[in-house]
Amino acid sequence: MDLLTLESLPEGLRNGISYRNLAAKEMLFQQGDAASAFFVVETGRVKLVRYTSGDKMVTFQVAGVGESLGEVALFSDTYPCGAIAELPSRVIVYPKELLLSALRDNSDLAQDFIAMLVGKIQALKLRLELQNIRKAHERVLQYLRYQVGEQNAINFDRPLKDIAADLGLTPETLSRALASLEEEGIIMRSRLVITMQNSPAT
Repeated sequence: MDLLTLESLPEGLRNGISYRNLAAKEMLFQQGDAASAFFVVETGRVKLVRYTSGDKMVTFQVAGVGESLGEVALFSDTYPCGAIAELPSRVIVYPKELLLSALRDNSDLAQDFIAMLVGKIQALKLRLELQNIRKAHERVLQYLRYQVGEQNAINFDRPLKDIAADLGLTPETLSRALASLEEEGIIMRSRLVITMQNSPAT
């Protein structure tokens, strides 16, 4: 039983699910909105953002197909962050109270939900590790190693400026780091595809 296999969900939750279509740059919810639902991206891509006191936008998560947003809604009255579609997207909407009830009554679903949260914590840990690498060249290299995993290449399906923001770098710094890695023979670039020339993971 899991949230992505809708036919396996408890009937009460399944019947309460709805869908929302988003245009690119359309808000799914805003920082401070009443927390009423949990979301899973069915198509497209949605990013979770927060605005600082200086009105600077900080990206906390970019959710692709099959990934979730708004877990905090289950335990909070308001959303501490906003969510905005990067691309035309469609999200599955799980009403807060119905999902909480289903989690209480279905141990398999609760275990799947916990596993999903653990995965997100691990992803956050990796982001923090990257932020603590001071040299841009090394930060970008480690990011690429995380992204390729057991594969040998990564396809950048997002603008470089967005990836740079995720890494806490300027687009210019990211471009210079990629150029340096290519000159050193560590990576090979072909349009949006980057191939690791050395061992991809450590």
